[in-house]
Amino acid sequence: MDRRSRWLLLGLNLGAALAGVLAFTLYRSLQPAPGSDTHLEGGITRLENYDLFDDVGYLLKPDQRVTARRVGPGRTIYDVTYGIGPDGFRVMPPEPADPGACIALFGDSNTFGIGVQDSETYAWRLAERGKGRLAVYNFGIGGSGPHQMLAGLQSGRFRKSLRCTPTHVIYFFIVEHIGRVSGRLAPWDPHGPRYRLGADGKPVRDGNFDTRPHDPPPDLDEGFLGWRRLVHGIDRFGTRGETELTAAIMVESAREIWRLAPRAEFHVLFWTMVEDKRLDELAKDLTSAGIVIDPVQRIVPDYRDHQLRYVIGRDDGHPRPMTHARIADYILTQIVAKRRSAAASAAPGVGLSHAP
Repeated sequence: MDRRSRWLLLGLNLGAALAGVLAFTLYRSLQPAPGSDTHLEGGITRLENYDLFDDVGYLLKPDQRVTARRVGPGRTIYDVTYGIGPDGFRVMPPEPADPGACIALFGDSNTFGIGVQDSETYAWRLAERGKGRLAVYNFGIGGSGPHQMLAGLQSGRFRKSLRCTPTHVIYFFIVEHIGRVSGRLAPWDPHGPRYRLGADGKPVRDGNFDTRPHDPPPDLDEGFLGWRRLVHGIDRFGTRGETELTAAIMVESAREIWRLAPRAEFHVLFWTMVEDKRLDELAKDLTSAGIVIDPVQRIVPDYRDHQLRYVIGRDDGHPRPMTHARIADYILTQIVAKRRSAAASAAPGVGLSHAP
């Protein structure tokens, strides 16, 4: 076989190998997700238990107890009841009369506490561990993203629920939020708040996802033959525009918080299972704006290697009660207590609300 023939054969083999890899990743991406044989039951599935809003899209109706069961063939994954307070958010323990710190928690179902009882959410556990010194607000909305946080801050919804000036604001971020800000990964949220990037790089409110004209779906085909979609999956990474919008929305949310509470610390629990340039850029943008990133490796060091220890099960990836307890401990010891220590060192006798 001459040299030309050998190169041709090598090229054909490499091409076949590449085609095999692409075929495998495409096959994998089309397979049913683990737990696809499960379904939800109870009041959580009934539309009459929800209200529609222009700012945050939707909330469970106030002052109710909502049952939620995830079941599969011959098994129950969880069977819990969610208490909803008068403001439409998850119920919390009674607030202390004179809190040393005021903590507002934002996020999606992980913060709300899908699959766990009221007293098992990291919000409730944090309040308990505060021993009457922490006022904690759970503003988690199942299925939401940072656009709901910003819209609720701009409308004044969250401020109405607060009875103290926040010293700490903590947002629980997962990579799917990048796709949710454009409405691409949130089919359950057709009336969610829609934002666009303005000429100055700041997010501009532009109606709701169901406001006409509808946005065209983002183009996720990037690179040769759209390799990112094939290898990583359409639901894991967003477009560059979605990532920029996500960062801008979170930075603007921080600005809204600092207008209300100029000395508040803004932290993002960066609960991501993957490494990606886009996520690095997002974290850099947030850090540059004065937002503190707390990666999952710091909160639960072995989470990525042993995820099943910390989630409800193979059929549901939400944190189990033990994980909520770990998150609460981290917030108390690594965020709240460190600020308390810094404040005491700088000015003995000065309370947390006056810490720099």
